[in-house]
Amino acid sequence: MAAKKLNEERDRLAASLAASLPDSGGGYQVSSAFTAPERRRLLGPWSMEEHRVEGLPYIDTFARTAIRGAQLLECVYASIYDFRESLCVKIVRISGLVDLPEGRAEYLYRLSVAISWELGRGFLIVRPELGYQSTSLDGKAAAVKEFSSSGERTRIDYRFEGSSLILEEGADFKRLTRGAE
Repeated sequence: MAAKKLNEERDRLAASLAASLPDSGGGYQVSSAFTAPERRRLLGPWSMEEHRVEGLPYIDTFARTAIRGAQLLECVYASIYDFRESLCVKIVRISGLVDLPEGRAEYLYRLSVAISWELGRGFLIVRPELGYQSTSLDGKAAAVKEFSSSGERTRIDYRFEGSSLILEEGADFKRLTRGAE
């Protein structure tokens, strides 16, 4: 147990030191001795257990922006991250009932995106490559959007807490658990 705690402390310190290095645009790479076992820990499907933005449940933020503050009732939110060798497939599904001026309607939002990823010590560098999102009301398509890579890369901090994978990007916090729902 003491050895495990020592390894965790060493990994936290190494991640902190790596994050403190100045970004001079060089090609600094993390050692393959670290990346091989760490990559294996990430590989496979992960399900969303908790998702917060600025401390609030993500679904509240989503309703405020995506459905312009209309009330989303009986909401079900599911998200899967399936990490593969250099690609992560992210699938999001949000469903429920939405109160509209003309009455209640069944609401369904879906997002599927392929994301390339690179591993750093305590962080991932990700870039959406290809995906789509769609919204339907009462089973009829209301909006569909397809997108391809913008070339923009994003840094997401990650860590393992017990059997959970924590992803943090600014005020966005996600706790994932192993396996797909």
